[in-house]
Amino acid sequence: MLHLTLLLHLLVLSLSPAGASIHGEVPDFYGADEATGFGPVFEEQPVDTIYPEESPEAKITMNCRTRANPPATYKWMLNDMEIDLKEEGSHYSLVGGSLVISNPNKNQHVGKYSCLATNMYGTVVSREASVQFGYLDLFSSEERSSVYVKEGQGAVLLCAPPPHYPAELSFRWILNEFPTFIPLDKRRFISQLTGNLYISKVDSSDKGNYSCIASSPSISKSVFSNYIPLEPLAERPIRKYPADLKVKFPDTTALVGQNITLECFALGNPVPEIRWKKVDGQLPPNHEVRMAGAQLHLYNVQFEDGGTYKCEAMNSRGKDYHSARVSVEAFPEWEEHISSTEKDLNSDYTMSCTASGKPKPHIRWLKNGKPVDRKEMRFSRLTFDDSGMYQCIAENHHGVIYANAELRVYACAPTFEHNPVKRVLAAKNGRVVIECRPKAAPKPIFSWSKDTELIANSTRVFIWEDGSLEILNVTRADEGRYTCFAENDRGKANSTGSLLVTDSTKITLAPSNADVKVGEKAWMQCAASHDSSLDITFIWSLDGRVIDLHKESQHYERSPNGSSNGKLMIKNAQLKHAGRYTCTAQTPVDNITASADLVVRGES
Repeated sequence: MLHLTLLLHLLVLSLSPAGASIHGEVPDFYGADEATGFGPVFEEQPVDTIYPEESPEAKITMNCRTRANPPATYKWMLNDMEIDLKEEGSHYSLVGGSLVISNPNKNQHVGKYSCLATNMYGTVVSREASVQFGYLDLFSSEERSSVYVKEGQGAVLLCAPPPHYPAELSFRWILNEFPTFIPLDKRRFISQLTGNLYISKVDSSDKGNYSCIASSPSISKSVFSNYIPLEPLAERPIRKYPADLKVKFPDTTALVGQNITLECFALGNPVPEIRWKKVDGQLPPNHEVRMAGAQLHLYNVQFEDGGTYKCEAMNSRGKDYHSARVSVEAFPEWEEHISSTEKDLNSDYTMSCTASGKPKPHIRWLKNGKPVDRKEMRFSRLTFDDSGMYQCIAENHHGVIYANAELRVYACAPTFEHNPVKRVLAAKNGRVVIECRPKAAPKPIFSWSKDTELIANSTRVFIWEDGSLEILNVTRADEGRYTCFAENDRGKANSTGSLLVTDSTKITLAPSNADVKVGEKAWMQCAASHDSSLDITFIWSLDGRVIDLHKESQHYERSPNGSSNGKLMIKNAQLKHAGRYTCTAQTPVDNITASADLVVRGES
C-alpha cells in the first residue's frame, strides 16, 4: 500500500502531555492541501475518569477523536487487551472514535484504557487513561464514646473516615447541629490529612456533641459521623501545660509547579505559638502561613524549595519541634523530540528523543502502535517499509508525555513545478549562487548549461552537491540563460532561469575621523556609486549596533534614501556617541562599507 504513495506527502506532528488533547497540523509542503492523504492526528484523547458508584448516569464515555485522510478507524484496549465490541452482552459501544461503557461494572470495567486510530498511513496510540469507581462509604454506626478532658488540657477528637476512593477528602466538624461549623483559630485545628479535630486547651465553652463531616470532591458526596460528646471537667486552678506537637507533617514529595501544604499543631496551655523555618536556608518567597500558623503553604514549588522544614511550638511552659524533608521531583518534559518529516528513498535518517524529569524519564518507541526495542530510531538506506506513524514516549512514575510524528519515505522523478530556477541579479566582480531545488527522490544527479553550452567545474564556476551553481568574480560575459538538469532513476527534468549582471556598488566618499566637544555637531560623510537600475540604501552603525534613526532622531539625522549620499549628522553630541561609525551602502544585489572614528570630549 505504501508503494502507492509516491506523491507529495503531508506531515503531522503532535506533542502532548498526558491528559491533554493533541492538536496537530498538516504542513503545506509543495502546495499540498487537505485532499492529500495523511496519518491520524489526535484532536481529543481519553482522560483519567472516576465514576461515582452511585451515579444516576449509567454510562462512562472515553473520548477519542483524530483528524486523518482517509478517516481513521478505531479500536480500544483495556489493560493491553483489545476490547471485543461485538461480543454478546458487551457493555461497550463506539460513537465516532469514543468508547461508551453502558451500565459500568466495577469488576469488569476498572483498568487502563487506550485508543488506537488507524488509516492507510499508519496507527497512533493515545495516552493510557484509567477508569476507577469512586465511593465514600457511611461512617460506622457504632456509638462514639464520650471524651472527658480537664479544662486547660488538650483534646483530640478522632474522625476515622470510612473507606473511600479516591484518597483526597476534605474535613469539617459541626457542634451540636448542622450547620454550626467549628470555627478554626489558634486554639482549634482540623487536619486535612486525617480529619482529626485538635483543641490545644479545652475550656467550658467546648462542651457539646461533635460530628466529623468527610467530603469527596471527586464524587460530590459528604458523610457525617455519629456524635462524639466532649465533656470538659472543671479544675481549679486551671493547670498550665507545655507545648506538645500532635500534628506533624511527614516527609513530602512535591512536583515542580505544584502547591503543597505542611501541617503542624500543638496542644498546651497557654495556647502555643507555631513558627516555621527552613533548616538549610530561608523560607521560599512563594510561601504563606495559614490557620493561625498551623499550615505552611508553598505555591508553585521549584527544585530550590526542596530541603528540611521545621515547625516549632512554644508557650511559657515549654516548646516542642518537628522537622521533615520536602523533596521536589518533576513530570517529564521534552528536551528534544521527534518531528514529522519526509525523506528520500535510500537516504539515512535518525529520530531521537530526550526528556528531563525527576526521576529521569524512561524513553520507549512505538511504530504504528507496536513497541520498537530501540533507544533511538536510526535508519540506514530508508525503504518504503520504514514509512509510518512513530511515537516517542517519555515516562516516570509521575506521568507520561508523547511525541507523535509521521515519517514518509518517497520516490519521484525530478519536478520543478513548485520551485523553478529563478532570475538572479549579480554585481560585477561579485559572487552569485543560482539555486536548483527540484522535488526529487532518490537524490538526482545535477548538471548545468549556459545558453547552449554545458558547464564544467572550474576555479571560478562550481556545481554544489545540492545542485546550486556558484560563480565567482562575476563579469558581464556571465550574463545569459542558465538551465539546471536533474535526473534520477525515476526520470529527469530541467528548468531555466537567467543571470543579469549589474554594476558593483562603490564608496565614492568615505567618512573621516572627527573630534568634537560635548554638545557640538559632527558630520560623517558617505557617498557611493551604484547600478542605476537598483535602489540604494545607507545604513549607519555605531560600534556594530545599527542606529535607529527614527527612535534616535534627537541626536541623528541622515540624508534621505534614494540619493547617492547617505551623510550622517550627529546633533548635540554626548560622550555615549563616541566610537566607530560604519556606513553600509546597500543595494538588492551587493553592499560595501566604510568606517571612521568619532571622539567626543568633555562631560555629559
